Amino acid sequence: MASGDLLAEVREAGLIGPGRPLLVLLSGGADSVCLLSVASEVGVELSVLHVNYGLRGEESERDEQHCRELCDQLGVALRVERAALDPSATGNLQAGARDLRYGHAERLAVGDYATGHTRSDEAETILYRLASSPGSRALAGIAPRRGRLVRPLLGHTREQTREYCRARSLAWREDRSNQDPAFARARVRDGLLPTLTEISPG
Repeated sequence: MASGDLLAEVREAGLIGPGRPLLVLLSGGADSVCLLSVASEVGVELSVLHVNYGLRGEESERDEQHCRELCDQLGVALRVERAALDPSATGNLQAGARDLRYGHAERLAVGDYATGHTRSDEAETILYRLASSPGSRALAGIAPRRGRLVRPLLGHTREQTREYCRARSLAWREDRSNQDPAFARARVRDGLLPTLTEISPG
């Protein structure tokens, strides 16, 4: 898919639109970098939030710096929030980070706020739910809108967001924790999902 096609399809879907206030949650990864560029091209009234959890030391600082440089490049103001999470604490660390992130977004957003979730994330979510708590809810997938939260890239794959970034010479950061087998979602992403894709490539 050409980068222009992705942009055109997001425009046509109508979750975001010209002049409408939108807070983009920017991690520095390819999906959120793609989302930021698309939102800028669409012409939304754009603001950007990056949450630095400090969980990966210097890498977290480099993620934040990358977000600052990207926003400077696009001429967009960046809001950075720092959040303290204890990696040794019991419970779901990734869910805790998500709740903090969404809490900041709910507080700061004038209108809607957007994440870079893709169709790849949706597939992983369905598989994870089927494995952890089978039932009808597991098949529901990810909603393109939930309250003020919108996910404009949900119709596109992770590889398509990378193609978009490469076509526009947009650099992104890789989060090592996405490949950490300590996290169940990483095991789904790197183990189960590729196996299922080999069995049924379509």
